[in-house]
Amino acid sequence: MLGERKLVVGLGNILLKDEGVGVRCVEFLRERDLGSDVKIVDGATLGFDLLEEMKGFDRVVLVDAVDMGKEPGYIASFGAEELLKIAGGKKFSLHEFNLVDVIQLGKQLGYGLDKVRIVGIQPKEVSWGDRLSETIEKKLPELAGRVLSELKD
Repeated sequence: MLGERKLVVGLGNILLKDEGVGVRCVEFLRERDLGSDVKIVDGATLGFDLLEEMKGFDRVVLVDAVDMGKEPGYIASFGAEELLKIAGGKKFSLHEFNLVDVIQLGKQLGYGLDKVRIVGIQPKEVSWGDRLSETIEKKLPELAGRVLSELKD
């Protein structure tokens, strides 16, 4: 679709190693020319303001460290509605604010969640430190590639 406005939001806490992978991914993407129709946001501290940030975009991709119970570095993408089903009430995202809570509120407020995709990566280490684990660092280009494919599909 021509002129489609796209938003990529990196979530996470960069002081907790792999928990900051969403933010590190958007930093990685900023170094590439994604075109004027793509807005890249460091959403580390957005919380429920994320809903306001998503307004007016035709396609939204959220990037986050997600505990899927898989091997470290495993990457998956799913829709917002799918996230609600998968999470089934458990904490899914690893930060103070829970991505599931934000998505549920968005649904209740009538936000168009069909336009929202989540790209998650299974973290290896979530402990104090401002660098990603080597395993997750190596996966950054693949994670960024998955984000870009979600923007196109």
